[in-house]
Parts: sequence; structure tokens; C-alpha cells
Amino acid sequence: MLLALPVAVSTALALATLAIDQGLTAKAETAARSFGTDVISIRPGTRVVAGKSGSVNTLTDEDVQMLRSRLRGANAVEGTRIEDSVPVSFGGKSGVYRIFAVRPPWADIRKFGAERGQFLSDEDLDTSARVCIIGQTVARELIGSQESLEAEILINQVPFQVKGVLVSKGASPAEGDRDARIVMPITTFYDRLYKRVHLDQIVIQASDSSHDTLARLDEQIQTILREQHHIAAGQQDDFTVRLPQQIAEASRGLSRSVLLLLLGLAGVGALVAALVIGLVTQQSVKSRQGEIGIRRAMGALPSDILQQIAAEGFTVSILGGVVGLALGVGAAWGLAQWQQLTFGFNALVLSGPLALVIVAALAGMLPARSAVRLDPAVALRSR
Repeated sequence: MLLALPVAVSTALALATLAIDQGLTAKAETAARSFGTDVISIRPGTRVVAGKSGSVNTLTDEDVQMLRSRLRGANAVEGTRIEDSVPVSFGGKSGVYRIFAVRPPWADIRKFGAERGQFLSDEDLDTSARVCIIGQTVARELIGSQESLEAEILINQVPFQVKGVLVSKGASPAEGDRDARIVMPITTFYDRLYKRVHLDQIVIQASDSSHDTLARLDEQIQTILREQHHIAAGQQDDFTVRLPQQIAEASRGLSRSVLLLLLGLAGVGALVAALVIGLVTQQSVKSRQGEIGIRRAMGALPSDILQQIAAEGFTVSILGGVVGLALGVGAAWGLAQWQQLTFGFNALVLSGPLALVIVAALAGMLPARSAVRLDPAVALRSR
């Protein structure tokens, strides 16, 4: 049983790693589709002051206008102001939520319109109307079973009328709970809440989601904003461009390098298991030379000896594989529940552990072949 332990551990690690990778990949693809496979995000850059990293206020409405006029291959460009942890209350309930200040086209770019009620209108924008659209987490936590539409909530002590409820987007590592947000006109944000001129995000909808189109837009954005911000050659950008693939990778929550490291450890475990099985089988062959000699003298064929010795190694490997499979399934299921991932298996997930079991099983073949080559007379004398 101890011989099967390295096989079980390596098999369990490989299976759990591959299964979680499948779940993380599905999660990343869902997050990319949710954000928009044709949407590019631009954020302010960062700088280090007194040993602490923080964002720099570099994005402006002028940047949006310049991108709209010069970008080729973009359907829409919109700026967003974002404020985190804003106090919001309704009746006797209160909480802190994220505020997104936008213009009406933002809903089409982000596929984040109103599920009930209406989204923002141009009139809301022109009049700096005190209206908002709340996420479903906000509606559930603050308003509960009451009718959300036309309810009056206080945002940073300023009364706002709820005009609609946003479609559900769920949570992602990159953006947190996307239903715990409130959307309002960008003019209202400035005129009635926060006198802030800089933008926190610019979103760009590409004409299509092909790799070539996104790459061309990325190159144009870099050129336009570096000129707009007067960044000299060799100087670092004061903005960050994130393509859909990068957003998807951020949403994985665990980098592929970590997963490859875990798979590497599983491979090392399989090699250790193969080495242990090979050495133990070789020692077993030496201690049983007399037995092998008697069998050969009684008419046993070399293939019979080979099958006997190899079967012992295969038995240990298969036993370890079965135990590892059970452990790996349990570990993968637990991690999937913890991280809210899709739990499932396919041929790729099962092929890794199967390959490790085969490698460990083949490790007993070399000692088995040496047993076949033993001269019966020599084997009997060793007895």
C-alpha cells in the first residue's frame, strides 16, 4: 500500500489541477463574454509615492473626444467616472456600493442595460437628473420585496429616484460583485455629488472581436494617448489598456504559471513513484531468484515470469491510480464549490492522471525483463 502512495498523490494532484484549470477557463470565458469580447478598457496608470502604489488621474473627456475622432475600427467610445464605497440608504437599511457615472451608450457597449424599468436617457444627461439604475444586489439588500421602480434612495445623503434595475452580471475577480453597483448620469455625478473632472475608465467597442481588429485598436490607442498626454519616447505610459483576453486572464483568479507549476509537481511525483516501484521491484527480483529458478526449471516460460513481475507493478500503479482518482475528484469538487467554478471532466482532464499511472506501471518492466534473463541454474544456486 505504501508503494501506491506516491502514485495516488501525483494522480490526485494532476487530476485536481486539470479539473480546476477547466473550471477557471470556463469562468474566464464567461467573464470575457460578460464584459464584452469586443470591448477594450482603458484605466489610469499607476505611480509609486512614498513606497505606495496608486493610480494617477490622467484620463479626461478630451481623451474620449480624441479617440472618437481618430480611432479606426471602433464603433463607440465612452468615458466613465467611478466612486467606490459610496453610502446608500433606503428606509431603515443602508450599505456601501459602487457608483458608475455614464452616458446612455455605455449600456450597449457593456451589455449592461435595464432588466426592469428604463436606462438613462439623453434628457437625464442634459438636466443632470437625480435618477439612477440599481444593481440586483442593491435592490435585494436595500429595497427587498418592495417595488424598486420609482423608489427614492439616498446616495451620499442626496435623494435619487430609482429608474430601473440592471441585468444580473454576477461576480468576477476583476470587478467583484457587478450587481452591487448603481449607475447614474455622468453629469449628475459631477453636478450633485463629486466635483471631479478626471475619468476612471474609458471603454471602447471594436467593430468586431477578431484578434487583428483588437490588436490594431490597441496600437492606435497607445499612439493617440501618448501624443495626447505628451509622453516622450522611452517614458512609461500613464494609462493601462486592457484587451478582452487580458480581462479574461485576470478573471481566472489563478495564473496558468501556477497551474503549470502544480502539473510539474505532479509529474515529479509520478517520476518518484516510478523510481520507487522500479527499485522495490528490482530488490524483489533479487530476493526471489531461487523462486524464479524453480519456476523456470519446472517449465515456466520467460513470458510467464515477465507477466508475474510486471503484474505486481501494474497492480500497485492501478491501486494508486484509483485512490488518486478518488482523492482528486474530492479535492477538485471542494475547490470548485469554494471558488464557484464549473465542475466537470473531459478527455483532457482524465488523460493526465492516466499517463502518470502508465508511467508508474512501466517502471516495473525493467526489473521484470532482468528477471526473464536470469539463467535457471544460476538462480537455483542462489537459493
